[in-house]
Amino acid sequence: MMSKLISCHSDRNTSSFASDGPRLQKLNVRTTEHLIAEILCRLPVKILLRFRCVSKPWCSLIDSPRFVKAHLKRSIECKTKPGIIIKSFVSSSVDFDSLHNNATTAVEIDEPLRTLLYATGDVGSCNGLHCLYNLETDLFLWNPAMRKCRKLPTAPAEFLRPFEFDQSSLCGFGYDAGNDDYKVLRIVQPDVHDLCGSKATIYSLKTNSWKRLQNISGHFIFRGAWGIFMGGALHWITVTPQGSPSILAFDLGVENYREVALPRLQNKIVKDMNIVIFSESLCMLEYFPLIRIDVWAMKDYGVGNSWCKLFSVEQPKVTRCCMSIRPIFYSKSREDVLLEVDSKEVVWYNLKRKRAKTVNIANLPEIFDLEVYPESLVSPDYNISCGGAPQLPSQPQEKKKQQQQQQRNKRDGFLSKGFKLVL
Repeated sequence: MMSKLISCHSDRNTSSFASDGPRLQKLNVRTTEHLIAEILCRLPVKILLRFRCVSKPWCSLIDSPRFVKAHLKRSIECKTKPGIIIKSFVSSSVDFDSLHNNATTAVEIDEPLRTLLYATGDVGSCNGLHCLYNLETDLFLWNPAMRKCRKLPTAPAEFLRPFEFDQSSLCGFGYDAGNDDYKVLRIVQPDVHDLCGSKATIYSLKTNSWKRLQNISGHFIFRGAWGIFMGGALHWITVTPQGSPSILAFDLGVENYREVALPRLQNKIVKDMNIVIFSESLCMLEYFPLIRIDVWAMKDYGVGNSWCKLFSVEQPKVTRCCMSIRPIFYSKSREDVLLEVDSKEVVWYNLKRKRAKTVNIANLPEIFDLEVYPESLVSPDYNISCGGAPQLPSQPQEKKKQQQQQQRNKRDGFLSKGFKLVL
């Protein structure tokens, strides 16, 4: 009798587990997928590029737009160690942690990027992507962490003017979050003293094409060729017809212009001002030549009364004859700030003691631009499909692809027996 009861009890449990088996297996697979994605999302770009070779499912996961966005978001929120690029005729990189040491070395980029990006200048950067230009007015998108670069299609002929050599050409690069698109704006002025009537065109990475915009109708005089990206818009310092300074912003989402409020500055001379991105905020640098530089930050972007003065740098403590000082980032303790001085030196400035200490960087070019950026998996080919907007495949093609993917998933495994990643 006891054996019969045990037998019946065992049979009932066995049948129950057998019926739940596929459901539990499916649940385990999903849980495993989620855990693997969470683990990979915490790894640096360099390691993830290697892990793409583990299997096809891993490669598909790491290349997927969802994973790219999740990895970038985590890197920004957790303040993962950023990359540092030194732009000159030949671009170089410097390890972030080594800047806290007494000496470090700038390492030049390898071929073929070294030749391709020789003598290029920096338009701007966003989410790990850098927009560069050369003397032939070509534009490039470059991800240093992925070692990927791509030349953009040529702009319309009327916009092919050299940058920097005259004051008639403006350019900016940024991200349109609403449309999940990276864009490049080019403006050409008929009159270097007034933006009114200037022509504008915008490049969309999503469509891989240029689009003509309406001419600028407002009267502004600008200072600086490069738009500073923040809050979904590009920013330039300008002067109104009344002679007062202002900030002109171009919103990449609605593709329209607007003005941004200025802080209450003591100095009203436009040539003694500059805008930069510092500590994740839009900042205004107010220069008092041979005396100090005040750094103002818009704590809440778009709110005019959120401007506040972060700190001041006493110019004689840094250099006696500097023309410009640009803050790069805070130290971990926030007691020091890294400064780029006259595009020739990199120094740590202690905000309490008002003392500066030069960072000795071997192989540092005589003239350079130093830029800190979040390392990301955002590709220069981001969202591009066959040179245009993505097209949905027909149902038979989609079904065939799904069958092929299922067959590949059955062949591919990862790490250990019994685990499988199905995308």
